[in-house]
Amino acid sequence: MARRNLVQFFLVALLLTACGLLISSTRSQGAALIADMTFTGQEFSVQPGSGVAVTDEGLTLALDAFKTVFISPPVKAPFPFNAVIPRWLADVPESANLEIRLRTGKSETEWGEWYDIHAQHDWMLPGEEEVVGELVAVTAVDVTHTHVQYAVTMGRDVSLGRPLLRQLTLTFIDSTAGPTMEELLTAQQARDQAQGVDQGAALQAGYPKPTVISRAVWCVEEACNYTEGLEYQRVTHLIVHHTVTNNFAPDWPAVVRAIWKFHTFTRGWGDIGYNFLIDQNGLVYEGHLGGDDVAGSHATGANAGSMGVALLGTFSDTGIDPPPVMVNKLIDLLAWKADQRSIDVFDASSALPGIRWGLPHLMGHRDVYGTTECPGSRAQAILPYVRDQAAGRIGLVSPHLYVDDLSSDFIKSNANWYTGPLSCGHNTHAYYTWSTTDPVLAVNWGEWRPNVPASGRYQIEVYVPYCNTGRPETTGARYTIQHANGTSSVVVDQDARVGLWTSLGEYTLRAGRNTVIHLTDLTTTDDGRGVWFDAIRLLPLQVQPTAVNGAPTGDALLNGREVRFSWSITHPENVAKTTLQAAVDAGFNTLAHAQEWPTAVTNAVHTFDRDYPDLYWRVLLTAENGEQSASAPTRFTLDATPPVSAVTALVRLAWNGAYVLRWEGSDAISGVASYTVEYQPQGQVVWLPWLTGVTATSGLFTPIDPAQALGFRVRAVDRAGNAEAPRLTPDITTDAAITLTHTIMIPIVRMP
Repeated sequence: MARRNLVQFFLVALLLTACGLLISSTRSQGAALIADMTFTGQEFSVQPGSGVAVTDEGLTLALDAFKTVFISPPVKAPFPFNAVIPRWLADVPESANLEIRLRTGKSETEWGEWYDIHAQHDWMLPGEEEVVGELVAVTAVDVTHTHVQYAVTMGRDVSLGRPLLRQLTLTFIDSTAGPTMEELLTAQQARDQAQGVDQGAALQAGYPKPTVISRAVWCVEEACNYTEGLEYQRVTHLIVHHTVTNNFAPDWPAVVRAIWKFHTFTRGWGDIGYNFLIDQNGLVYEGHLGGDDVAGSHATGANAGSMGVALLGTFSDTGIDPPPVMVNKLIDLLAWKADQRSIDVFDASSALPGIRWGLPHLMGHRDVYGTTECPGSRAQAILPYVRDQAAGRIGLVSPHLYVDDLSSDFIKSNANWYTGPLSCGHNTHAYYTWSTTDPVLAVNWGEWRPNVPASGRYQIEVYVPYCNTGRPETTGARYTIQHANGTSSVVVDQDARVGLWTSLGEYTLRAGRNTVIHLTDLTTTDDGRGVWFDAIRLLPLQVQPTAVNGAPTGDALLNGREVRFSWSITHPENVAKTTLQAAVDAGFNTLAHAQEWPTAVTNAVHTFDRDYPDLYWRVLLTAENGEQSASAPTRFTLDATPPVSAVTALVRLAWNGAYVLRWEGSDAISGVASYTVEYQPQGQVVWLPWLTGVTATSGLFTPIDPAQALGFRVRAVDRAGNAEAPRLTPDITTDAAITLTHTIMIPIVRMP
């Protein structure tokens, strides 16, 4: 250990001791035990007649057997263990099979459940002959076990060779002698306080890093500290893994220590491969030594420039869904790194120095090479959600409009289609078929019909996923684009653009679903190569601004000739001229007013010189590129002239002294809405109300004093709200009334 690391180690230990929080030496300083037990050739113990045979080469099927299950005798471990990892070398001909299961126990007669062992590709190098299996952790009740038993299932077709297990190695680990979860949290809190971690400052600096159990707290062995061999590369990609370990581990910190021990010593990587690990309680552990931007050992050529985050557990089809608390911490961790390094989690690039093709900026391990199931289908399925949530937490809004192949805006021919293996593709899905140069055989086609939000200039890009199909991609994918100015054709070399977004060019597009991007399997370059129908995206370059009328609203009835117009504009930065028009016809052939401005304007005031029963208004926008758009016309009525009215008849009923009045009114534009009728005793100045706001044009008035002479007047209000000014003199007086005797019949006037 270098002198500097020793000094730092003892300073931290001294500090924690002073705080009374140093973990006991038997736990914190106890190194994990690790040992291998290997079986080869005749070391496989087989009972006669079991359907298997042992040779110097290893364990295989008997000559007359086609399927069997071999269960080993109980194997006593070199020490009590809490984790065991199998590794094996095997020859398995095509259509033959060889599967391994494992169980652990407290004795030769007390066993736990059997576990199906799968290849753990995270812990293997590409092309490596030895298969590394999944870590099996001991159950919560038992803490450590002493025995293990393995089972080998073998099968073959009649005409094919036999599978051969050449070597089986069991790596036993006891990592129980270390800090518990509670001890780790306490020690980490003390360490953060001692180092002056300021959460407020962290919040101001960007999205905060979630609480992480640092290596100085959980990795307590001397080999955890070193200085040689660290490699740094600015992180541009985020990779999610799962550890393919038990989903119900009793002691998650012990599992982390076991993984570190196996990666560091058995695999010879010098450290744990992942940059971070997250357990199912949501606790985050710092993985590989070195901090930010250090290259781990989790994705071979993609290590440099990526941050690998491992979810502790198995999240394949036979596993479980990642628990919500684990997913939430994953999102927090990825959001922090994306914010810190300005990573667009929606994009993809070829920025990793050890990878020749493009990769999504946020992906599962399987997306790197397409040869592993990691991080499991259940974890892979939530990555679109994780991506959206991480972006939302840092305020990242993609400028692109995306349409993937599962959208209703994508249609395809009724033909034979394939889907990308291991959920590869944008948002974990992609369709593909094989290229052909024969028009008769060209039956596969797909069309994207994006709902363009606004007319304007757009860049159209297509995504070609990196997927392992065993064949290269076509060099002649022909895309046809229907746009506002016609139809264009672009040929893309998909083989040279795997894992990347590729531009089809810039086009003027109309708002709505008028744009069509068409792709077919017909090429002029190759036969039998992959043609990918995945996602497309649109990038607004110069969107046509649009206006939406505000006030006056549709069919508004205005009673003033000063009109205040208001409207809204989308993309005002692209407006070169704004024009307001008002016309007497919906076709705007006869204008009553026009006004324009050399910029984006959203309101105006104009005083008209007369009333209009029908006016239509709209806003014209001229974009920087010269294209023009118009808002939908809005009709309104302008009526600023009050109505006129008068009492036209007055009849006195001789038998009771009552009066029958009749009145009428008119309004040229909006029409009369109501009347107010008043009376005035002769010799007085005050007018007294009789009828207010009525629509009737006649009524029966009974005076208090039949001998009192009266005058009557009427005032009208039109539908625009204009009120007629009151007249000072009566329209008619009782002196001018026509008197009717009781012998004359008159119609009864019914008041409304």
